[in-house]
Amino acid sequence: MLSFLSSRKSIVVGILLLGLSACVAPYEGNFVTDAVLLVVDGTVTDLPEKQVVKIARAQLFNGIPATIPVEGARAEILVNGQTLIALREGTVKGQYEAPDDFRGKVGSSYQLRFQIGSQSYESSVEVMPGVPPIGKVYDRFDAAGVVNIEKTRALPANLIYIDFQDRADARNFYRWNWTLWEQQTWCATCQQGIYNLSANALSGSCQTTRSLLPSNLYDYNCLGSCWEIIRNLDVNLFDDAYSKGRPVVGRLVATIPYYQNLGALIEIRQSSLSREAYRYFKLLQDQSQNTGGLADTPPAPLLGNVRNRTDEQDKVTGYFGASSVASVRYWLDRQNVSGLPINLFVGLNNRPANPEPPSALRPPTAVCVPGEGRTPFKPVGWPK
Repeated sequence: MLSFLSSRKSIVVGILLLGLSACVAPYEGNFVTDAVLLVVDGTVTDLPEKQVVKIARAQLFNGIPATIPVEGARAEILVNGQTLIALREGTVKGQYEAPDDFRGKVGSSYQLRFQIGSQSYESSVEVMPGVPPIGKVYDRFDAAGVVNIEKTRALPANLIYIDFQDRADARNFYRWNWTLWEQQTWCATCQQGIYNLSANALSGSCQTTRSLLPSNLYDYNCLGSCWEIIRNLDVNLFDDAYSKGRPVVGRLVATIPYYQNLGALIEIRQSSLSREAYRYFKLLQDQSQNTGGLADTPPAPLLGNVRNRTDEQDKVTGYFGASSVASVRYWLDRQNVSGLPINLFVGLNNRPANPEPPSALRPPTAVCVPGEGRTPFKPVGWPK
């Protein structure tokens, strides 16, 4: 994205601090340390979705922060202090998955346990609190809704708000995450090369071309429909200490840049947090605010609720939690916008697209490769 938007392209990999579900992309922030840190993160939810725990090591290579997925761990979740749910290592390195039919339940307790070689780790016990449903979702256009990191430019965005009825039966803590689907028309970029589509048109790759400069970039349009998947990287929390049991109206949960004139689909996830999880994410939120943004360097690694039982000196960051989730998908029609859009490609890449000059039978279109950031499959909730 452009420098004014937090993005996986603009953030240097450091400590992985994942969101509240397996469907949320990691937050990647810098850290000031030469130590190798174990990073553990995952959340049991009550939604019908894949329940995932991710384990990685964060360290510096020649002064550059990097994360290395931890493979070969033996992991399990203890439910209500009695039932063990074995986690299998998934196809994604460092990702450990519960059985497909495993779901969390409000009021139940969960504890993560895993072994890496001779080292034994465990999280604190997390009890899943309940969460109220989202009552209403609406948006407002702001011609200066997004500000760059340097605070020198303001660009248009749609601000997404929700209303909901806070529960009066207990002290409640909330976190909001969002996922945005935007229609994508550019599916491949080749550096010092050109894109070749396979004979069956199911895949493609870049072929190095020495006649091109190493800095040369060619971009290729999508073959068929494609959607870009964009997730929030901010921390949005709420403590109901002063609104306990009353309606919460006009809570800002997302700021969506005005990328293009087309409509877009957004999913809002309202998650419950334990008091301990809230404290952890509040520290993370405060660190990011104090350093100017999530892409900036926090003062120190943030230790979570996982400990090494074998070696208490081994510090672990990240958090394993349990959250009930209320989820709503909202069609952002952008009928209330004005002025020129940012342009999706420019917003994601900080430059305009540069298509390969046309010649005989070229350029080809590129395959929309499914992954965490892109899909060729129409999202549920996208209008026909």
